[in-house]
Amino acid sequence: FSYMKFILLAIALGWQSCSDDKVEGAEFSLSRDGQEVTEFTFGYSEMYKLVTLTSNTGWSLNSNQPWCTLSNVSGDATEGQTIRVTVAQNTTGQTRTAQLTFDAGGNVRQYTVTQTAEGADTYPVGMEEDAIDWVRNIYAGINLGNTLEATGGETAWGAPTTTQAIIDYMKEMGFDAVRLPCSWDQYLEADGVTVQAWWMNRVKEVVDYCINADMHVMLNIHWDGGWMEAHCDASVDTEETIAGIESKLYNIWTQIATTFRDYDGRLAFAGANEPAVSNRDDMYVLKRYEQAFVDAVRATGGNNTWRNLIVQGPSTNIDNTARWMEFPEDPTPGRLLLEVHFYPWNFALNEDPATCNYFWGERYLDDPKYAPMDAAYQEGYVDSQFALMKENFVDRGIPVILGEYGLVYRTHPDPDLQAECEESEGYFLGYVTEQAKNNGIAPFLWDVPGHRLYDRTTLQIILPTIHDQIMEGAAAGQYPF
Repeated sequence: FSYMKFILLAIALGWQSCSDDKVEGAEFSLSRDGQEVTEFTFGYSEMYKLVTLTSNTGWSLNSNQPWCTLSNVSGDATEGQTIRVTVAQNTTGQTRTAQLTFDAGGNVRQYTVTQTAEGADTYPVGMEEDAIDWVRNIYAGINLGNTLEATGGETAWGAPTTTQAIIDYMKEMGFDAVRLPCSWDQYLEADGVTVQAWWMNRVKEVVDYCINADMHVMLNIHWDGGWMEAHCDASVDTEETIAGIESKLYNIWTQIATTFRDYDGRLAFAGANEPAVSNRDDMYVLKRYEQAFVDAVRATGGNNTWRNLIVQGPSTNIDNTARWMEFPEDPTPGRLLLEVHFYPWNFALNEDPATCNYFWGERYLDDPKYAPMDAAYQEGYVDSQFALMKENFVDRGIPVILGEYGLVYRTHPDPDLQAECEESEGYFLGYVTEQAKNNGIAPFLWDVPGHRLYDRTTLQIILPTIHDQIMEGAAAGQYPF
């Protein structure tokens, strides 16, 4: 009996001790947009949400599941610290939950994190495709290049006026998705914000051509004079400049998104083209612009609540994207995609006959008649570049768009080598197409007047051998999801 008394006394003293350890008057919370959070819900892909943690005493925050991680797990008293709550891709096929425990000076609150399984959510008719499905349903994509983005008007860079027949012919050639590079700044009213009605109607007309052909469509703000894309330099651009660009971007995307609000999920929006980002600090500036893009589209509601949105990696460079990419936060789960571009310089773009590579592929490396060739930029380079995208993004549930790839179709100075030169060009494009798809990357060929695969006026394929090789690559490539 005395032993039991001793145990009870010890327990009582322990409880008293715990009570004494609590900080009286502790005030602490997790909040988003000024509202206290009580729970978190995520879609099945890898995602994160930013919350503001406040506490007037030392604190700790812990997750009981390894798939739910926190950017900070403890700290001193703070009036507002940003915490990133991240969930890994849910491959279990089941909805799952985790518990976050917030301890502020011995005062404890718990929060539930719920992550849905793939296919668990329901969407309006026409908006069922999430980011992975959007890519999964693309066989091969092509650009309507040097057209809607041309400085001076749609035909200023040599393209004919786009017609339904031009888009229909793209579809006949085997391309079932179109990227529409588009300029907006040159078509603003005198207020510098409002898109002229006739231009919005013209863009809508071209989008309708693509939808009529039952193609997936990717509409962007392209280089557009560089008003946004050339202002990502954190060392030069001031806070006033950056904030002004955010506001302008938000206003333009609000107008675009409102115009296309009722379009189904075949239409996706892309925030930019090739934003000039040279380091991690510049990436944080780009992230602000991309956040303004996402916020503007989502705020228009309707189908835009679920529309797939495409954000660009730093300069759309694959290596730098793998190093520095920071995604904006999207309130709609599973609807964000990443865009990069791919142009090995000396083979794809260099037009100097003295230094360019006319041939590509390891099969040509050992024969001097095909020189010069960059041995480091052959098939293995393509494989390693696309593997970076798969390992860093696709495998985490974030599909990738290869928004541009292509080359300058050349005439070899030796006529006897022209056929082989063309064969090599087709092999390159087919190989890139196949390997992009194998790594979860939807390929969009860059095609423009002057360096084009087909003639938009006569609606004839100019380079049938190359076209066939691209289609062979598209058929051979299989998405890993």
